[in-house]
Amino acid sequence: MTPRERVQAVYRGERPDRVPLILDLSHWYKKNYARPFDLSGFTAVEHDLVELHKSVGAVAYVEMGSFFSLEFTAPGISVDRWTENGVFHTRITTPNGAIEERRVFNEASYSYAIEKYLLDSVDDFPVVCAVMDNCRARPNWQLYRAWEKALGEYGYIYAALPYSGLGYLISRYFGVENTIYTAFDHPDETRAVIEAVNRANLRILDELLDGPFETVFMSDNFDSNVQTKELFETYSRAYYAEVARRAHAAGKHLAVHVDGEMRGALSWMRDAGVDCIDAVTPAPMFSLTPRDARKEAGPNLILSGGIPPTVFGSMGSDPEFEDSVKSWLETREESHSLFLAAGDQVPPDAPFHRIAALDGLVERFGRYS
Repeated sequence: MTPRERVQAVYRGERPDRVPLILDLSHWYKKNYARPFDLSGFTAVEHDLVELHKSVGAVAYVEMGSFFSLEFTAPGISVDRWTENGVFHTRITTPNGAIEERRVFNEASYSYAIEKYLLDSVDDFPVVCAVMDNCRARPNWQLYRAWEKALGEYGYIYAALPYSGLGYLISRYFGVENTIYTAFDHPDETRAVIEAVNRANLRILDELLDGPFETVFMSDNFDSNVQTKELFETYSRAYYAEVARRAHAAGKHLAVHVDGEMRGALSWMRDAGVDCIDAVTPAPMFSLTPRDARKEAGPNLILSGGIPPTVFGSMGSDPEFEDSVKSWLETREESHSLFLAAGDQVPPDAPFHRIAALDGLVERFGRYS
């Protein structure tokens, strides 16, 4: 089987010849190839990144830029993004007011830390609602096809939706503390902005569903220590279930990015119809061992991940790294709903010899009898 065929087989509920190896090498690539970047994402194929994936035998699946742009159906709405002196600005202007986010580049981590959230208070929520209620998506499958052609059998490209409403607030634009306090102090306004984001995402999904991809990706950076069961039930379950329903009706699959604590979240998302949990990070970084994760997930939910950044990167030793990979691959005997991947992106301090070793480790320890 080819690398792409292995991924497709798992999504069909079939057993491949060996556990598929998929990686997000984009962050490692930018740091180690000294590529300048901003947060707008790739706008064309990065051929060196393509060759990197091919050289290590890993399927590329995310972080290839956006496959749609947003258009606004009401006058006076604009979104501007620019980088100036190492600061990435996002400014949203509407007739209801304007809001701005600032993120500062950190050379050590090769990433942008949030200096100022997009939202300052509940008073900014009407700006978000105005944008969300008056936007639609224009797909850009030309970029998708270009990546698909360049990657060949090393490409299985997800089409990403924006953050869910709760993820938009907690994980990205308002912060944990602000969101929780505001949900208690202003419950109606909080629900209104979350539902506005979710409605917009469903419209975007409908614009994308006839595209050439096979899997929809929700990049919520989910962590069950933060997005608790009560919050999930109140604000997210119905939305997740509706995304899954629409995706399945169109013959697509649904993957969700859970790069934090997954305890509890595995069963919540399984029951909402999610097909794959991405960025699964087991112990020692979070609480569940690989076998614990499989037990909670059940046999059919695809678990994609297995290598904690603390083990993959410079903090871990080679023996710890190999033991982590082997422990993850051992769960294939319990279920073939399994991908070997990084717990989130491959960290920029991961030694290249570990990345290059993964294909051989899967060949030795990840084959099905």
